[in-house]
Amino acid sequence: MNKKQRQSKIRKVLREFKTGTLKSSSGEKVTNERQALAIALSSAGVAMKKKDASEEYMRAFIRQVLEEEESMEEEKEMEEEEVEDSSGKS
Repeated sequence: MNKKQRQSKIRKVLREFKTGTLKSSSGEKVTNERQALAIALSSAGVAMKKKDASEEYMRAFIRQVLEEEESMEEEKEMEEEEVEDSSGKS
């Protein structure tokens, strides 16, 4: 799995957590950010060092992933608007 695939997998799982649809292997709803991140990293095949597992680091990591996702969605919307504008001018 390359870097972009891993990032998209992590984003997908964290998005599920944010919307409240992420479930653990036992089928129970995940309510803990740390558990959600652990599931995301595991499904993407990424390991996090124990020393990096502080609460502050975890929150910053989750925040960064979600912000990247939002900025990517905004860029996609802007590109779609540009395509619509350019097709309307022709």
